[in-house]
Amino acid sequence: MRLPMLCTECCFNVVPQGDTYPTYVEFRDDSCYEFTCSRGHRNITILQQQKFEILFQIGAYAIVDGYYREAVASFTSSLERFYEFFIKAKLLEEGNTPENLELIWKTVSSQSERQLGAFIFLYAQTFKEAPQLLPSSRVTFRNEVIHKGKIPTREEALSYGQAVIDTIKPVLKLTASTFPTGVKISTINHLVKNTPTGTNAGTTSTPTIISVLSAMNEEPQRSLAEEIESLSSWRSMFSY
Repeated sequence: MRLPMLCTECCFNVVPQGDTYPTYVEFRDDSCYEFTCSRGHRNITILQQQKFEILFQIGAYAIVDGYYREAVASFTSSLERFYEFFIKAKLLEEGNTPENLELIWKTVSSQSERQLGAFIFLYAQTFKEAPQLLPSSRVTFRNEVIHKGKIPTREEALSYGQAVIDTIKPVLKLTASTFPTGVKISTINHLVKNTPTGTNAGTTSTPTIISVLSAMNEEPQRSLAEEIESLSSWRSMFSY
């Protein structure tokens, strides 16, 4: 999977509308993309999407490409990073600084069970009930794939990905409506953190199956099977 990027100079200053073509780049962990378009314009662009949004999208494209084990791994990472997003959005909403959160997060950054525990207790504190977690049968399946080398079928990967959507989506809607300031600060901090010092970087956004923006706008969620069909159709239309 590669990400299409449009040149800022071509879009706004040089090329007539409709004559711009994307440059395809590999996904990066730091969300900072440096590329030169076909007309020689150099760009530095920061992708706005949070990591959990991108990881789920990578998992979906893995299904399109037939890599079902990799899809399960990406969906799992997406869920874990969503828990991180929820925790930070809540704490930022309550007045914690991004700098303080980074120091706190370092103490649990390599311990997924502690992160899950923090999510459960902070959710319960806010909403006075336990959160809906990934069903135990899906947890067992995930562990068999990740830790025991199970090779899943396409149907199993789709089913697992749908379970992750069903776990994230209702909590993401609550996060967007309950912690709007925290979500905004998280987005700004993500852009600032990943912008190289002394550069005039632009920002861009890409559609994702799980989306903070869609949750904020209360847009309906299609099934993963429907999303995969759309991705497959899109892939067949373009070669890169």
